[in-house]
Amino acid sequence: MKKVVIAGAGLTGLAAAEFLKRKKIDTVLVEKEARPGGLCRSEYDNEFFFDYTGHLLHFRNENWKKFIERELRIPLRRNIRKSSIYLFGRLIPYPFQYNLAWLPPREKQKCLDDFLSASGKAENSASFHNWAKNSFGGEMYRIFFKPYNEKLWKYDLRKLTTGWMGRFVPRPDRKLVVEGAKRKNAGKATGYNHIFYYPQQGGIGALPKALANGKKILTGSDILEVDALKKEIIVGKNKIKYDSLISTIPLPALAEKIRGIRGISEKGKKLKWVGVYNINIVFRANLKKFGHWIYFPEDKFEFYRIGILSNFASLPKGYSSIYIEISYRQKKPDVDIDSILKFFKLEKSRIEIVKKLDIPCAYVIYTSDREKLAAEMLEAFREKDIISVGRYGGWKYSTMEEALEDGLRASEEIVKKLKSSRRPLVC
Repeated sequence: MKKVVIAGAGLTGLAAAEFLKRKKIDTVLVEKEARPGGLCRSEYDNEFFFDYTGHLLHFRNENWKKFIERELRIPLRRNIRKSSIYLFGRLIPYPFQYNLAWLPPREKQKCLDDFLSASGKAENSASFHNWAKNSFGGEMYRIFFKPYNEKLWKYDLRKLTTGWMGRFVPRPDRKLVVEGAKRKNAGKATGYNHIFYYPQQGGIGALPKALANGKKILTGSDILEVDALKKEIIVGKNKIKYDSLISTIPLPALAEKIRGIRGISEKGKKLKWVGVYNINIVFRANLKKFGHWIYFPEDKFEFYRIGILSNFASLPKGYSSIYIEISYRQKKPDVDIDSILKFFKLEKSRIEIVKKLDIPCAYVIYTSDREKLAAEMLEAFREKDIISVGRYGGWKYSTMEEALEDGLRASEEIVKKLKSSRRPLVC
């Protein structure tokens, strides 16, 4: 009988289990945390909830929206993005490049002049540094794109490749830049996250909660070792056999746990990533005017972004909830909450709850050898009937919609493999 094991009960793993279940293929999910959901789960404190930083839904394929609303029965709230950048002591509407009129006159003119001189020179730029500087011009790069991305990635932007950008950082529209420099509010809203969705109740954790229903999940079960030759995983003192393994755990972690694939651990050690320390604060205050999130490129702020959860999620009346994001490479940072209070002009007595969440592996860093290393590792795993998939299993920058798609594709690969074996599909 064929047995399918899924390592990690995050969004991708749960989606794979859901679609395999529809094909009458039983699975076992192994999850190291006490609850399923991975980084898509929510933490709860009485009437309040906290996500592992901002988890917003952006749909390219409306079928995924229908799947969540109709099949998982999770009502979603549609939001039109209201975000800004804090610079020069003021809030400048986002995207930065289309709102130059909000800058002080000297900086505005310098940004526009540099953009017009540089525009169109970034055709084959391999590094983010070159691409951004040649796409937006030296002044916009100096003021916003360089300091913000250095703060987020904690990595040399000359060595950061452009493979992660895609629709997340598109090439600027010349006409919109010029119009946005002439007058305020001239530029139309743009970007992949201009429209976003969020569950009406229960936080983003509503998604994995619905997907986990009816699945066999071994929680609190950290995988110590994966034997690719014997096709078994070791969890505590137990061994679990598999015919096919879907892994959604971070690629370097899987490489460290694997046995039976020569040289894979060394390749995993070459991969790089950045962690995010997430501080959530509930205030007895109204922060409606601050929109959905704010970017902070300036060095005087340790955090790179603050999201105002209460402006797109349902919270008890009279309260506002924010999430602060600080990236790190090695040691978790100490954050001065006083700087946050000062920005929002609030007294410490207004604080109701402080909830700190850590994401040791948050963003994949696109180094020059990432693509080659990841491709070689994924292929080596696949040859041993291991499908490593998802944001971290596939080692990439992606959205929740793509996490669902990855789960679907992994399930389709399993179904195809089992059918070709001409053996029973139900274990």
